[in-house]
Parts: sequence; structure tokens; C-alpha cells
Amino acid sequence: MNQPSGSPAAAALHVVQADPRRARELALDAGRRARPAGDRAEECVAERALGLAARELNDSRAALRHLRRAVRLADTGGLARPAAEARMSLALVLAEAGRPDRALREIDAAAPALQGLPAARLTMQRALILDRLSRFDEAMAGYTSAIADFRRFGDSLWEARALTNRGVLYTYRGHVRQAESDLLAAEHRYAELGQDAALAQVRHNLGFARARAGDLPAALRWYERADEYFARTSRPAVALMDRAELLLDARLLPEARATAGAALKAAKASRMGLFEAQAQLMVAEAALAAGDVTAARAAAATARRAFARQQRPAWSALARYVELRAGGGPEDTRLRRAREVAAALATAGWAAPALDARLHAARLALARAAAEPAHATRLLRAASADLHAVEAAGRRGPAHLRARAWHAKALLREATGDTAGARRALLAGMTVLRRYSAALGATELRTLTGGYATDLATAGLRLAVRGGRPRSILWWAERWRATALRRRPTRPPDESALAADLAQLRRVHAEAESATTGLPALLREQRLLEERIRRRSWQAADASAASRETGDSLRRLPDRLGDATLVELLDIDDIRYAVVVSAAGFRCRRLGPVSELGRELEALRFALRRIVHRHGTAVSRAAAREAARSALRHLDDFLFGPLRLRLGAGPLIVVPVGELHATPWALLPTCRGRPVTIAPSASSWLAAGESATGRPAPGPDKPPVLVAGPGLRHADEEIRRLAPAIPAAATLIAAEATVDAVSAALDGAPLAHVAAHGTFRADNPMFSYLHLADGPLTVFDLERLPRPPRTVVLSACNGGLSAVHPGEELMGLTAALLGLGTRTVLASVLPAQDAATAELMIAVHRRLAAGDGPAQALAQAQIAAGTGLDEDTVSAAAFSCFGVGSAAA
Repeated sequence: MNQPSGSPAAAALHVVQADPRRARELALDAGRRARPAGDRAEECVAERALGLAARELNDSRAALRHLRRAVRLADTGGLARPAAEARMSLALVLAEAGRPDRALREIDAAAPALQGLPAARLTMQRALILDRLSRFDEAMAGYTSAIADFRRFGDSLWEARALTNRGVLYTYRGHVRQAESDLLAAEHRYAELGQDAALAQVRHNLGFARARAGDLPAALRWYERADEYFARTSRPAVALMDRAELLLDARLLPEARATAGAALKAAKASRMGLFEAQAQLMVAEAALAAGDVTAARAAAATARRAFARQQRPAWSALARYVELRAGGGPEDTRLRRAREVAAALATAGWAAPALDARLHAARLALARAAAEPAHATRLLRAASADLHAVEAAGRRGPAHLRARAWHAKALLREATGDTAGARRALLAGMTVLRRYSAALGATELRTLTGGYATDLATAGLRLAVRGGRPRSILWWAERWRATALRRRPTRPPDESALAADLAQLRRVHAEAESATTGLPALLREQRLLEERIRRRSWQAADASAASRETGDSLRRLPDRLGDATLVELLDIDDIRYAVVVSAAGFRCRRLGPVSELGRELEALRFALRRIVHRHGTAVSRAAAREAARSALRHLDDFLFGPLRLRLGAGPLIVVPVGELHATPWALLPTCRGRPVTIAPSASSWLAAGESATGRPAPGPDKPPVLVAGPGLRHADEEIRRLAPAIPAAATLIAAEATVDAVSAALDGAPLAHVAAHGTFRADNPMFSYLHLADGPLTVFDLERLPRPPRTVVLSACNGGLSAVHPGEELMGLTAALLGLGTRTVLASVLPAQDAATAELMIAVHRRLAAGDGPAQALAQAQIAAGTGLDEDTVSAAAFSCFGVGSAAA
């Protein structure tokens, strides 16, 4: 006897995906009614509904318990079809629990009792299990057959499920167009059927497909739509894993590691062994990207063992590849293992990882060929085969896949002595990645994706240094340096929501600062708001052309410098170089090992902080001054000693590298008293200094603006003393200096002076802020300005600090202003005394009013502050000129 289609248990089964909690209530009630009546068919369906509801609610232990009971009830009652349908559901949960062999046995046991539509459903479930066993071709055939049957029988719900599964498989196989076709069709059917949970899942899968295609903004928009549902229920492990992968692709490494950890926790809590192993692998990938090889090896080994138990060789190959990249196993077997893993990945259909593994194997072979001349011919032949395979397979697909192909072609040409061809291949790969980055609207994503170009640019720089042509070296350095600052950020799709979130963040920030109770809750709310603001910004897309070419313009650089000299620093294989450009042309010098300066810079900053804050006794402060002098001499000799004959006597433009972005340049003997401008890149300095910048000009009718923020001693007095030197300036002091008022005043201003506490957020540079009357003015607020102020002076501590990412990409207040189109920013990279800062600022503005350029005005004001190493002179030297720096700025 079968249950009637309209029974209470059948009703529960019908709403399982749409509303699992409601389904559970209905099934519990149906079971309670069926047991006293001896209605085993109804009770069996109720248990099946309870099991599937538990699965939707991520409780696999309860799901297995209820589904096994459903099978027993049907078997003991001689109910063949209900038993088969219960086995079909049980098989799904067993597969997700990491027991695919037992799942297939249940499918086989169910098959004889099912015909017609139930048989088509069984075909779809078998395909899903085969999919998870990495038997992808069989799975694809099963999905396709089931979809045809569901259409013939008019079962829209199961058709949508099969389309979703096939769409995800298409995505994994690299066929994104087919994937999106299936997933969009499934989305349409789920929406018509009112299946909210399934609709959220398929939207998440659409995000996954766009992420695999390299379209991060679109992926994030789909994920956000899905998360509207998940936030009300719970985020499943699969959704968290996919989001972690996207964050990893965007180089948002702390967020990727945290999300991967949350995915692992969710998978463990739901006892879904299938997803627990995959989450372990994602944890390993995130740890490896962050440089934590120990954690990466451990997590990858755990994942590999789990995949082996689950009979999933394709996933096991992925885990082995992470172990290989993390340096696991004996060194002398790494090349052989790299090739084995590459073959396994290719057999499993993992296209991009397989190419990565072959590229990795080729690099190992090339390195061994150089170290083992006796075996060089054999190793070069093997490397050539790998590189040819990567180059051929990567001609199409997402940007990162095409960049791998060009990198392989470059290595191949270099190995055969074709240096010019290698350069062309590297340039093509860089162009692919630059266009990909330019299509991203969010500054944060543009900045972080610069890390993908590191290998290509480093290879190009190596070739240029080997060739010995300084202009070529500079040209290659400029191909990847600070490209995110060359395009103005675009607005996210829902800017009004972003504005509302920023206003809410200011409110919470203000409440947290004055809270005597409830601080932990306010800080949690602040973190949630910050996360939401970042996610909104990531959804911005830039449909315009790729970022403008700047490398070709470098030939104009000597003519534009006048009597100034530009020094661009760069690191290649732990060696620091300097390219010097002046009216006399281009020169390159090797400075020395990068490691020589690390501890020196740290000691210098520590000593200078002690001096500024007057920490310790007079004797300890004297020792700090001596330590600072020694460090400054060493730093100056290292950076400028080999260059002095080329520096001339005019202004300096310095393009720093790495930790040198936070250097107090005015204290170095070579820089003392001369105008020094710090630029993100030679190209950006040149473009910003020329008349055609392609950015909106400051409003001609806007007055200068002077702002005094709260809680900063001397700020009000500083602004009042500055006002006479800056005629017609708009003044915002105390309660007037709100974020909205200051933003409106900054929009298009020729000059802005802001005396407000600045906070650099090393954990999250885009939330670095200036403290105003109603809360923080963050980088996100600055990016909403329609027209940037022309020149900005930030007179509080640490306003010039930036986070430095691969490609010398910068994030922070100063970087944001320069990226918007502000020509020059004067800001500090160290703490500074308030009184000394106020005097410095007054001197700077008097010189600006007299016609000096910002760099000249700052240098002269710093000399007037004194030449020693006391708190006043160090406070003055804490400030640097960023951007252009000339009078024309």
C-alpha cells in the first residue's frame, strides 16, 4: 500500500526544500498520527521527510537516523516503492557523509522497485553520487538523461535539481557558458515554484560559476543575493567554501582563511564528511596562500587521507598538489611527484590545477638542469614538454589560466635562448592580468589582485637586469607597480545602501568610543558593518577599457624632470636595485641584499618613537638618538651611497619599495633640506604632473578648506592661525566638522588642510580614517567624492601610512586620495608632537602662499624646525610629500 499523494506526510515532503523547519513540524505531526493507526506507509514517508529536513538543516546524523528508520519501516511492511524512495534519499545523505560506496549499494537496492518518474529521480541521485566519486563522465550522462525524463513527465522541481547539479559539474569542468545556462534555467523554475532555499543555493552556484570565470564583481553579487536567505537560516559549508575560494582568488587572505575555517566548522557540526574533507582542502589552500606552509601541509594531508577513504581520487590529487607546493616530502622526489600529480589532475578534469602543476614541474626541472649539467639535456626536454602543454591548454579561459599559458611560453623561450620572445610572452601575460584588474571597480580588489602579476613581472625584471639596460628595467618595474592607483574607483551598484552603512558605522563607532557598558556588542556590530561595507564595494565593476598604458610614456620622463632626479627602488631575488632618472638619462645600480635593511628600519622607527614620545630617562633617550643617527647613516649609505654622483642638487622623487614606504626621508643626510616627493610609481608621477590626467579638475569656484577634528590638542588653534595665510578658506571646527560637511567641502577644493586624528588600520587599510565630529571619515567615504581636492595636508599622526601589497600596491588614506586624482598629499608616517606639528604647518602654508611647491615648502619648513634629533625636529621630519610635489601641483 502506498501513501496517498495528498497525505500530511506527503505535504511535509513537498515543502522540505522550500521550508525545512515547516516540513519537520508537518512530518512530526504526521508520524504521531500514523503510528497509533498502524499506517506504516504514512509513517515511512514522515520519517523520510524528517530525514530530508534534517539534511537541509545541516544535521546529517539526524538525517541518517530518520532515513534508516524509513527504510526499516517500509521493508518490514513490504512496501517496495516507499522503501526504494527512502533508500534513494538515504543514499544522498550517505554520499554527503563521505560513504559513497554504501550510497551506491542503496541505489542499486532501490532500482528494481522503481519505474517511470521515480526511476528518473533515482538516475539523478546515482549521477550525483558518481559526481562525488569523481566519475564525471558517467555523472554528466546521468544528469542529462534525468533532465530529459523530468521534462517528459513535467516534474519541474526535479528538473531544476538536475539542472543545478549538472550546472555545478559543468563549472568544475570549465564549461562556464553551459553551466550558466543550466543554472539560470534552474533559478527560473525554483522562483516559479516558490522554493526559497533551493533558489538561494542555485544563486550561490551562479556566483560560483562567475567566480570560476574570473568575474569577481558578478560572483559577489550572486553570492550576496544568496546570502539574503542564508543569513536568515544558516550558511551551509558548501556556500562558505565557495566564498572562501572567491576571497582567495581576490587575494583577501585573512578573510579567506577565516571563511575556510568557518566552512570546516560548519561541515564538522553537520557531520558531513564529504564536505569536511573539501573544507580541509580549502583551509590548506588559504594557509598556503598566506605563507603558512606548516598549517597548509597538515590540512592538506588530513584532506588527502579523507578523500582516499571516500574513494575520491580527483580530490585526493588536489590535496597532493597542495602538499607538493607546501614543500612536503623529500626534495629529490619533488619533480617526479609534481608530474604524477599533474597527470592525476588532468585525468580528473581539473584543468587549471593541472596546468599549475605542470608549470611547477617545469620550473623544478629547469632549476635542476641549471644545477646538474650532466642531466641538463634530459631535464630541459622534460621541462619543454610540460611548458608546451601548459601553453597550448591555456590559450582560452579565465585571465589567470591565460596568464599561466603566457608564463609557460616565456619560460620555454628563455630556456631555448630566445630572450626577446620571452619578454614578449611575459608582456602578453601582464596585459591579460592588467585588463582583468582594470575590470574590477573596487580599489581593494584591484590592489590585491596585483599579487598575481608578481611571478611574471619578476621574470621580466630578471631578463631586464640580465640585459643591463636601465630604461628596460624601469619599464618592466612600471608594468606592475601600483597599477590600482591609475584608475579612479567605480561606484558599487547600490551606492545609497553603502552611504547608509557608512552612516551607521559612524554612529556605532561614536557609541563605542563613549561606552561604559555593552562595548563587546558594539564592537561586534562594528565588525559586521565593516564586513558589509567591504562586500558592497567589491560588487563594483568597471566596464571601461583597461587601465591606460604608462610604460611607453617613460621615454618622456627625463625631459619632464627638469633639475629633479627620480630614484625608483625595486627588489629582484632579495637584491635591491635603484634606477636613477634625470635629464641626463637612465642609470641602474645594484644596492645590496634586501635583508640588510629590515632590522635597521625597525630599530630606526622604534628609536624615533621614543624620541617623539619622550619615553624613558634622559640617558635612554640619548641612547635612542645615537641609535637613530647610526641607523640613518647606514640607511642613507645603502640607498644613496652608490647613487650620489647621479643625484644632482635639485629635488628628489623617490619611488619606494616594500617597508621603505614608511621611511622618514627628511632625516636622511642625502635628503635633508632638499625637496623630496614620494610617488607610488614613476608612471603615476609623470601622469599626474602632466596636464591631461583624464580626471576631473578641481572646481574653480571652490574655496580652500580648513578642518579641525575633535580630541586633538592645538587643532582649533592651528586652524585659526592658518586662516589668515589662506584667504577665503572655508573653516570647519569642532561640531561643524562632520563627515558630510567635510566631504562636501573637500569635493573639488584646490587645497584642504585637515587637523584631525588619523588612524591607520593595518588589519583593514580601507577602514583607515580621519576622526571627525560625528565619527570616522574612511577611505570608502573618500572614494565617494565626485571631484578630488587638488592638494591635501593631513597634519595629524600616521596619515601617510599605507599597507603595501605585491606589486607595490598601496591601501590607506594617502593612497586613496592619490588614486582619486589628488595631486599632492602632505602627511606623516610617524607619531608627531601636536605643538611642533602646528608650527610646521604654519610655516608650510606661508611658503605655499608665497608660491613654493608643496615639496619645497615642506623641506624648508623642516629645516627651519632644526637639524638635531629632538622631539620637535623628529615631529617635523615625520611628514613627507606624496604624489607630485611641484609648484604646478
